[in-house]
Parts: sequence; structure tokens; C-alpha cells
Amino acid sequence: MTGADRTEPALTSGDLKVAVEDRGGALRFVEWRGIQVLVPAGGPKNEAACFPLVPFGNRISANRFDFRGRSHSLAPNTVDPLVLHGDGWLMDWELEQAKDTDIELRLSRAASESSPYAYDAVQRVSLEEDCLSLALDVTNRGDTALPFGIGFHPFFRRTADMTVQMHALAMWSEGKGHLPETCGKVPIDLDFSDPRPVPLRWINNAFEGFGGEARLHWPDIDLEVTLRCDPVFDVMMIHAAPEEANAGVPDFVCLEPMSHLPNAHNMPDLGGLSILEPGDNLTGTITFTFRKSRKPAEETHD
Repeated sequence: MTGADRTEPALTSGDLKVAVEDRGGALRFVEWRGIQVLVPAGGPKNEAACFPLVPFGNRISANRFDFRGRSHSLAPNTVDPLVLHGDGWLMDWELEQAKDTDIELRLSRAASESSPYAYDAVQRVSLEEDCLSLALDVTNRGDTALPFGIGFHPFFRRTADMTVQMHALAMWSEGKGHLPETCGKVPIDLDFSDPRPVPLRWINNAFEGFGGEARLHWPDIDLEVTLRCDPVFDVMMIHAAPEEANAGVPDFVCLEPMSHLPNAHNMPDLGGLSILEPGDNLTGTITFTFRKSRKPAEETHD
């Protein structure tokens, strides 16, 4: 399928407009009152504003893991030497649009030499007034149990005065190969317990004990977005890069809700991954609520 032939339906509701595409099951953009709040800065060609992470997110050390006495290998799927974000974000999904405010995307994958995972995935994109919901479901269609994970990878518009607020219990430092190294206290400049700007530097860290809610505020457009996540998403990955390193894409910051830690496959406790027996499934939903941050001035009376 060529780029010109790709399906890109648009969903609209209230002040929201969302473009969905089959490649990667991705959101092409999310607009609020004509302003792109989730920007096309990721995916294989930096054209995705958000994509699902399935059957796991982030990287796996040495592209291999052992589980129940068997060794499993995966092949790199990008220029990165480590396999990245599973394979759902690289595949063509089937689109089934029910109405202007809802769409369902489906993907079936067989196991191969590149990956031991065989699965069916369903993503539902829904709009209701000023709320965008993304639901992701994955079912193990293989003949043996494997550890599965899910997540989402949104790219938020970044400005100098935007702020983030969220709670987390701990943070993993970034080590060689962009893998997590040690878990410790959240450093001051990345402690978003109170609203604060995202530091203008490279950030690529996993936060454990994420409280399930994050708030982003853009004073320049009077917008606040509240991101609420099901309890399955106990990890928040934050990624940002200096603007000059973004290769011409819009400046962004990623807040990625995940059900597990990066490289969880090689952690003794599987780092939050869910063991799915054949036929078992894992599901989770996140919602973005958009609202003006400034309240109208109260009327005065003589």
C-alpha cells in the first residue's frame, strides 16, 4: 500500500479532531480548536502523534529473554540495535469505523523468526465532547505462555512554558543502550509532584508507582489536558530531546503510560509484564480530557 492509498479517517467531537491511520494503528494528529496538541513526531517516518505499544514497550537487552526454561530471541526492527516497542507500531492495522466519533483497529500477528509472539490486538479510539479515549486489548494466540505488556506512546506539543504534573514513587536512571540501570529517588528537576516545566535536555526515564493521572498545561493556548490511566499502567516513561536533535519534527515531550518497565523481560519479577497463557488477554484504557485553563472573568454588577 502506498502513502497515497493509506486510510486516514478523521474523528470529530466538540473542539476535538483526531486523524487515525492504519500504519501502526497510529493517531496522525490530535487537534483542539485547530491546534495540534499531539503532534506527528514519532513512528517509522516521524508521522505519528501517538501509537500503541504491543505486545510490549521499549527495549529488551541483547534482544533475548528466558522464560519457563526456554530462551527466546527477537530481531532488531529499526536502526536501533535493540528491538523496540514490539511490532504493532510497524504493522498495518485493519480499520473499522462505526461512526464519526469511534473507530476500531485490529491486528493479528503470527510468531516468526523475528519474534516469538503470536497475538491478536484491538485498539478502540473514541471521542466524547472534549475527551479522547484509547483502549488497547491483546490476546495471546500462541501455543505457549509468554510475558506480555501494553502501553501508549503519545507525542505532546512542547513549548517553553508548558508544565507537567504527576506523582511517582521512584525513577530508573538510563544506562547503556537506553536501558534502565538503577532505581532510586526522583531527582528534583524531574519531580512533577507540583506543576513544573520539562527540563530542556535529553530525558529517557521510567517512573515507577505512577499515580494514574498526569496534567499538562499550555499557558500560551489556555489549555489543560488531564491524562487518566487504568491501574494496569503503573509505569510512566518520559522522553524528551533537545529541539536541535529532533531532526526537523515538531518539538515534543512524550508521556508514555506502560504496564511494565523497559527490559522487564530480563528482570527477576518480570517488571510488571503479565503472563498470558494461550487465549488469555490483557487490556487497558487511557483518556485525555481537554479544557480551557482560564475561567471566564466573573461578571460585575453595579
